This record gives sequence, C-alpha cells and structure tokens, in this order.
Amino acid sequence: MQRPIPWLWITVIGVLLLAPGFTARLFVDVLEGVTLLLVFGPLVLAGAGFLAWQWFKRRLVICPACGTPSIGASVCPACGGALAGPSSSSGRSVDQPARDAVIDVQVSEVSDDR
Repeated sequence: MQRPIPWLWITVIGVLLLAPGFTARLFVDVLEGVTLLLVFGPLVLAGAGFLAWQWFKRRLVICPACGTPSIGASVCPACGGALAGPSSSSGRSVDQPARDAVIDVQVSEVSDDR
C-alpha cells in the first residue's frame, strides 16, 4: 500500500522557511553550520594530522647500530645501543651559516691502467 504524500508537513516547513522569523533563521543557521562542518572538517583534520606527523618525525630516533626507530629513549630497545638523540645528519650545527662551513676535500690520483 502506498503512503499518501504529507502535503500538510511540506506546507508547514515551506511557510517556516519563507517566513522571516526565528524558526527560519534557526533552521538556516543550523544548515550553514552543518555545511561548514562537512566542508572544513576534513581540511582541519588533515592539517592536524600533518602537524602530528611532523611532530612525530622530529622526535623519531633511529639506532645507529641496528636501525630500529624509537621515540624518547636514550637506549635502543632492540639492541641496547646508546642513542644520541633526535637524528642529525652529520653532527653539524644547524645554526652555523653556510659561508662559515668547512668542507674537507681529499685529492687522490686515479691511475689509468688499461
């Protein structure tokens, strides 16, 4: 059996939306809030996830002996080796300007014995 179309409720909702009053304004405000949440919610969550990932990567320390990553430990949980702290590439100071950096170059002769 088919249900009849609820014309009375459709008319009441239409009048409430068209009439400038508290109910229409409340309905539109709630609808705007839900729309903003659906549009900007994933963007905010993606930004928070990106910031959390950057924070996590900065605190990740890789053991020089076995390569096990760990966070906030001074001793490697796998092999017991000492961890130096957050990974720095070559032990150089990050605050040192490039013009003051010293580059060691070793020259060696290559013999061509063909």
